Amino acid sequence: MDINVYSSWETLPLILQAKDVQMILGISKGKTYEIMNSVGFPTIHLNKRMVVSKDKFYEWLNKDERKIRRRAIYVSK
Repeated sequence: MDINVYSSWETLPLILQAKDVQMILGISKGKTYEIMNSVGFPTIHLNKRMVVSKDKFYEWLNKDERKIRRRAIYVSK
């Protein structure tokens, strides 16, 4: 099912696939798999598939430990 049909967090499935995580975060497929393979991400491996529970994904997304990296904006004169 396409993530675009979900109207709120509550309507998301209990188990999110990589394509769901990609759509929620608005990132590329490659970056999604990079995140899902990282140590701190609560990935569940089912044979070749990688999924994450909605609750664990929400916890990961809202961790206080996560840092927001800001990039400098250069304006030419």
